[in-house]
Amino acid sequence: MSPGEAYSHKGKRLEQHLLETAELALSIAAHFGLRVSAQERLSLLLHDLAKAHPLFQRHLLQHEGRFGHAAPSAALVLGLTGDLLCAEAVRRHHSYLDNLEEAKKFWSCWDYRENAGGVICRIPVWQGAETVMEALGHRVENWGELLPDPADWDEFIFDQVELYPPEGERLEVAWLRLRMLYSLLVTADRYDAAVGRELEYHPLRVASERVEEYAASLRGKPLAEWRQQVRQEVVRRAGEVIAKPGIYTLTLPTGAGKTLIGLELAMQAAERLAATGIIYVLPFISLVEQNADVARVLFKDISPVREDHYLSEISGEQGDPENLSPRERFLSFFRYWQEPVVVTTMAKFWEVLFSPKGNDTMSLHRLSRAVVILDEPQAIPSGYWQGFGKTLNLLAEKLNTTFILMTATQPEIARGVELAPRAYFFPVIRHRFKWKRDRLTVPELLASLESSELHGRSALLVFNTHRSALLAYMELQRCGVASYFLSGWVTPVDRRSILQQIREDEDAGKPVRLVSTQVVEAGVDLDFQFVFRDMGPLDSIIQVAGRCNRHGKREPGEVLICELCDENGRSYAGYVYDSTLLVATKAILRESFDERDCPELIAAYYRKVQEITAENRLWEDISSGRWGEFHDLIGKEERGEATLVVAYEGVDGDLDLLTRQAAPGEDAMRLLEQKRMANRRIGLHAVSVPAKMLEEWLLRVGGTVYGAENGDVLREVFPGFYLVRGEGIGRIYSRQTGFIPPDLAAVGDANHEW
Repeated sequence: MSPGEAYSHKGKRLEQHLLETAELALSIAAHFGLRVSAQERLSLLLHDLAKAHPLFQRHLLQHEGRFGHAAPSAALVLGLTGDLLCAEAVRRHHSYLDNLEEAKKFWSCWDYRENAGGVICRIPVWQGAETVMEALGHRVENWGELLPDPADWDEFIFDQVELYPPEGERLEVAWLRLRMLYSLLVTADRYDAAVGRELEYHPLRVASERVEEYAASLRGKPLAEWRQQVRQEVVRRAGEVIAKPGIYTLTLPTGAGKTLIGLELAMQAAERLAATGIIYVLPFISLVEQNADVARVLFKDISPVREDHYLSEISGEQGDPENLSPRERFLSFFRYWQEPVVVTTMAKFWEVLFSPKGNDTMSLHRLSRAVVILDEPQAIPSGYWQGFGKTLNLLAEKLNTTFILMTATQPEIARGVELAPRAYFFPVIRHRFKWKRDRLTVPELLASLESSELHGRSALLVFNTHRSALLAYMELQRCGVASYFLSGWVTPVDRRSILQQIREDEDAGKPVRLVSTQVVEAGVDLDFQFVFRDMGPLDSIIQVAGRCNRHGKREPGEVLICELCDENGRSYAGYVYDSTLLVATKAILRESFDERDCPELIAAYYRKVQEITAENRLWEDISSGRWGEFHDLIGKEERGEATLVVAYEGVDGDLDLLTRQAAPGEDAMRLLEQKRMANRRIGLHAVSVPAKMLEEWLLRVGGTVYGAENGDVLREVFPGFYLVRGEGIGRIYSRQTGFIPPDLAAVGDANHEW
């Protein structure tokens, strides 16, 4: 580094980083049709200016000491613009957003004399700063000149901070404005530091003939003609009513082909509204993988498709995920949505919308002028429905986003125009429901089922907890009923293998019995003659019923519902579901009905849910300035769970990589990406299980076979992270049933079932 020069990162001059970051953020905003005010432009330009301070330059060069550059940079922004939101975007751009009151408190308590005189005035006008001042429109001898006089600071803070927001601006609008600036700044800052070149976006292109070709490939399947008729009618109506951005709903029965219809509607709307992209949001990772495959067929060689979830990875241009370019590493590490078509999970979409963390917010600007498909939005906890719906309305109003809420069981999350021209029913009744009001234990349930319900035909039994599902599977094995098993305690790799075996049996015409938890509720294209569902929310019951005589090829199947309880008489449903949902379900359920009654029942159910459900604070926090709070989609409660990894080839190297620190001179960004990729590989072979059960397993096996020649059976690699290998695979974890609770292992060992 030459005397008089200042650097933002090793090898990058500070003025270059400031100018390039501002220019990149503005180009991103222009691509997505976002307006950037003059004050916001200044904040982009000044976001890292305090890095010129001698203490930061020494830290950068010698790795000595620390210097917090964000707050002094933000003070210059506040002094120059008088805009608290601009200052907060800069102050928090390396961390997370704060509540509005906390931000006011910070600036009210900021020691002006010490920081302005002792910190900001020591920031030199370095060699090269002239280009920054030219862009700024201010030529100064000292950066402190951008701040008010010391005597005016308290009055300045009172006028600009304490009375914020400006009269007439709703706080929810200010929230969105702050998050949008934050999204642009964080993305541009990270990208310029990691890649340093212009971020290019592929234009969204669609080809309607691809949809016709794909639809033609499905014509030999059952009910293909009916699905084609539904598709044509829905697409025709959508062409008439989608004339502007807003909220639309699509209500079609499970199995009607919503994936293809939804993508075609999105393509049609995107073309008509000149959309910047299509974002398809799904409740589960397994659905993302399936639907991304369909999207890749429809957009092949036209528009790139990004499959985004925590287990997905980007391959380099040569197809090698280990040899990524800096741009590819950036996209993979930050999970940034550069591609025009993105298929992702609701969990990720929720973070983009609501998380206060800078990295989580990066893709928010991608929603501007986009078409967003929300598949199965009722999977969102009901307490969030109203707040989420109000957020969608805000985005549609301010960002010109088009939302399509698509499900068989449509709650009123947000009022939208329905795209289905009429209520659709399958041309045949596929299944009938029977509700037995008795409360039964798992053995009592299986004993009550007639042999014809489990022998000689396919059957799906869905339970609410891992434990009850395992008890049922063990009982069926004891009775000689061959079955498959699926749950969240089965690793993603083994789950895929089991599903593949089931599909092969189906194709061969063999009857399949599957014992499962709720992982089969949506999107798993399996077909059974008989379905049992433990008591749960009505929409979940109807989703599971969609696997009963799915294609209408047989006489109507039966969907049996009853409430199971454990040995202490406690309902298994109460372990996993909000009691208000169960109360609403029991109030609506009839002892017998068929699938044509479902729309009426589900409408009554959602009305009941909204009557008795307390609204979450999500929208209240947004509209009152509590912008640093995050309402996790799956709840904040501590569940006492740990990660169990099932050993695979290369697992030791991946685990070592997670704990390795960057060596001097090593590319830290590359190491971080290698860690991220190792985490993904581990995730494919990992499950989340109660930590207490793993601790009990350690007590059982630690003194006997731990350290055997074939390797450790079970060990805690680091806190909350366990590895099972050798003899532990088959005893602690089974490829057929996943993790085995210690108290059930003895039963399984006695019957040789694992």
